[in-house]
Amino acid sequence: MMIIDTKLLEEVVYNLCLQAGQELSPYSYNIISKAYKETHSLRLAHILQNAKNAHEISRPLCQDTGTVHIFMEVGNEVSFSSNPTEAINEGVKKCYVENYFRKSVVENEFISGKNRETNTPALINVDYVSGNSVKINVLLKGAGCDNVSEVKMMLPTTSEKEFVNFAVSTILEKGKNACPPVFVSIAAGTGAESVMLEAEKGYFSEKTDLPELVEKIKSEVKEKADKKFEGFYLADLKITAKPHHMASLPVAIAFNCHSLRIASATICGKNVSYSEKISKFEKIKEEKISEREVSTFDLEAVRNLKEGENVLLSGEILIARDAAHKKMMEYKLSGIPLPFELKDQFVFYAAPCPAMPDEIVGSIGPTTSNRMDKFLPEFPQVAATLGKGGRSAEAADYIRKNNSVYFEIEGGIATLLSSCFESYETVAFEELSTEAVCRAKINKLPAKVVFAKQN
Repeated sequence: MMIIDTKLLEEVVYNLCLQAGQELSPYSYNIISKAYKETHSLRLAHILQNAKNAHEISRPLCQDTGTVHIFMEVGNEVSFSSNPTEAINEGVKKCYVENYFRKSVVENEFISGKNRETNTPALINVDYVSGNSVKINVLLKGAGCDNVSEVKMMLPTTSEKEFVNFAVSTILEKGKNACPPVFVSIAAGTGAESVMLEAEKGYFSEKTDLPELVEKIKSEVKEKADKKFEGFYLADLKITAKPHHMASLPVAIAFNCHSLRIASATICGKNVSYSEKISKFEKIKEEKISEREVSTFDLEAVRNLKEGENVLLSGEILIARDAAHKKMMEYKLSGIPLPFELKDQFVFYAAPCPAMPDEIVGSIGPTTSNRMDKFLPEFPQVAATLGKGGRSAEAADYIRKNNSVYFEIEGGIATLLSSCFESYETVAFEELSTEAVCRAKINKLPAKVVFAKQN
């Protein structure tokens, strides 16, 4: 029997979380690098430059350092010196605290919604295999990807065409809020409770099942994808086909953004082998685009912007997203004045990583804007909002009619965006941790006008 010291397990989990959070996987880097060489896309250049920056300064690729998904393959000849679950969670906690990763796990919303400040518990899945080693696969998954993942109970008589149509429509409709180009893993089979796990395991596989269907889905997505993604919306797709009950066909579609944050290790006794990191970053030559410099203090200029314009924003903004907006509503319904001014403010939907002692702000980037759509009419004094992804038709109509502006900020390039911040301070709701309301001064933050007053 091979006994594995759980102190070693804790150390390995720590290292894997660190690697997944700060190092873009070679799998992702190679696919995006190849597409960049073919297109010279500014969007892809930013992704590759962000990966290089994160590697050089040892900071997270994305501000949403995610929930920690752990998939273990434990050999039947293995035992642990103590409780492996406790060791895994201790490794996660230490990594997130010591490396200033964002802690996103909160107590259940219907209990308190309070941040646990440890990013635990990790989501642990264990498979038992033959052998005397343990393989650990770590996936850091942000809410933007989890929120658009889909499970559908299809019929066993589902045709290949129906399966392809469902996959294509889901990828096109939901992937836009998961920071394209997206990595998609589909699982078909098992049961309702396990099919999403099988989909997520697919990210660690070097092969795919049903290759002909994979190519059909890729081809249709490429043909129908929004032109703003320059023909590169779906980075890669894998399908896992498993046995299932004769009366149902569970199908799960798991999304991951372009920063596919995965890392693996194998423990055999005291020996550990880790998955590879990027050995060489290629030089990036950005294609220049026309960008207009705009100050948040010049409201007349802001309100005369045209939809589709690329701008560089400078000035002051507020940072507030889900929890802050919920708190703001509590104040409003109670008739209590807010402890900060909203009139003519620019509100950036974001929640950064904690800043290290020598940083102004940690890795920071936009969250999915449509989660805040229901709050727009409640705070009409806001001049502009900044975030990622689309917004509902009602929200777009409200923004246009109320002389407001919605700026889209590129997602998944958190180290690049953090360099645009000159100051950052908490102004309210400090108890909300990373979701507290903050005031920041920005300098040439790249943005695109998506909705504005129609002249």
